[in-house]
Amino acid sequence: MRKSLPLLVTLGVAALTGPVVIGTGAAAATAPTPRVLQRSVDVAAATAARTGATRTTDSARYLPSSVECTAGPASGAGVNLKLDCDSVLPNNEPDVNVDPANPRHLVASSNDYDSNGDEFYTSVNGGRTWTTGDMSLESSARIGSDPVTTFDVRHHTVIHTSLNFLITEQGEAKDGDLVVSLSTDGGISWGKPVVVADGVGQDSSPLNIFNDKQWMVTDNNPRSPYYGRTYLTWTAFFARNGNYTKSPIFSAHSDDGGRSWTTPQEISGASSACTLQVSGPRGRCDENQFSVPTIGRDGTLYVAFENGNVGRIQERGETAGGADDAYLVVKSTNGGRTFGAPVMAAGLEDGRRDYPTNVSGRQTLTGFQLRVNSAGNIVANPKTGQLAIVFSDNRAGLHDVARPTTNTNVYMVTSYDGVHWTGATPVATGAGDQWFPWVDANPVTGQFGVLYNNQRGTGTYDVRLATGRPGTFREDRVSTANSLANDSAFFQAGAPGCEKCTVFNGDYIRVAYGSDGKANMVWTDMRRTVRLGDTTGHGEFIVFARQ
Repeated sequence: MRKSLPLLVTLGVAALTGPVVIGTGAAAATAPTPRVLQRSVDVAAATAARTGATRTTDSARYLPSSVECTAGPASGAGVNLKLDCDSVLPNNEPDVNVDPANPRHLVASSNDYDSNGDEFYTSVNGGRTWTTGDMSLESSARIGSDPVTTFDVRHHTVIHTSLNFLITEQGEAKDGDLVVSLSTDGGISWGKPVVVADGVGQDSSPLNIFNDKQWMVTDNNPRSPYYGRTYLTWTAFFARNGNYTKSPIFSAHSDDGGRSWTTPQEISGASSACTLQVSGPRGRCDENQFSVPTIGRDGTLYVAFENGNVGRIQERGETAGGADDAYLVVKSTNGGRTFGAPVMAAGLEDGRRDYPTNVSGRQTLTGFQLRVNSAGNIVANPKTGQLAIVFSDNRAGLHDVARPTTNTNVYMVTSYDGVHWTGATPVATGAGDQWFPWVDANPVTGQFGVLYNNQRGTGTYDVRLATGRPGTFREDRVSTANSLANDSAFFQAGAPGCEKCTVFNGDYIRVAYGSDGKANMVWTDMRRTVRLGDTTGHGEFIVFARQ
């Protein structure tokens, strides 16, 4: 699958009467004023680690968090509760995590187009009510996105990570930094961000480095030799003179609750299987995206990511930059100091000729315009020790043709050592598409739970949770109403016959189990009609359910 470049957004109060700049891929698409204006920005963005000493906060530079409102109360278990209570402007790419010491203490987050930063949602009563607000911007000139949160039990902090970047007058992204914000009161107030990795993107510089799609996990196992260590991984998009060159995976870690971080290092490594290159030496596994770390019961760190360098899985006509992805895994047995060579866990059917494309030139699903990707995540089961990776692809649809038709399904591969992986087992199949899977493990039952979007007709989806083990999953509907992605108030495609179809409603959704065995789920929901100026359509809100 084509590497997912950052979503670039400048959207605030001015958007009610003026333009919104949104980058969603290679080709440009516009809708006339006074509608909300969308424009895809062709950004050859890049990301990598800064060099030098560990960086800490410059207190004169950063912005504090602020509480806005309270969502709830929810009336009972399984209720779909809208968490956004600030405005009708969109929220998407939700994350949720659970305090290992208290399963009723939850922190969620999302992209917030009201503040141009991240929105936090914190509950101390199992999701019945939520305190919400803005957070995690380096300065008012920056855009925040890709929010992820984790709890550090040992150091009594909640750690949030975000991508922060600038927008040029031409609508291009530059200087993408990875930052973390800390809370010492359980997620109600957040400190000023700490920069973990600096982006590079000065106007006069031929080199651009843009940090993207970070993820984070904390080792909260008191028996682990690395108890209290938080790991952060991300994609390092490099471009020279506007041309993409590579996108390796980088990692850094913190041993003090997120206050300081080690110098980032490249971890995606090299393999004789990585024979397909856009540029650079043969054997480097450096065209990657969507890294996610997880921690085994003995403290071993595993990082899974999608990679486009593996030559042996490619079919005729597939070339570097548009080839099928493989899921690769690297692991560290010494707390992230060094990593082994990447191992292939699965080959995917997600290349350039496997999906239709939308008006922005991004891969989409048949009957939709929203951009999609095949990625899921990796998780280590705390009860059984089994590792699981989920993803979705189009192997069941019409692929490797000029006009593909999608029938994407969710699949799982498993391992006990991170080296030897099973074949792909279906988790969710159906007449339509299933996409954006996320897996977590129930620490009480040892079963896996996989949350995903499920097509309910042309341009419509609901959200489902499949629970069980490979080969024995049971599917339950989580959302109590359908989402109408093809009648959107925002990010409209403007395509003939699909003028109000959204081209973007995020790149992932999330499920997280607490120590009580309850599944806590968040997703981008499009059931509600909103009005913005003279435009009426369905909004994008974060909805929570617990079961």
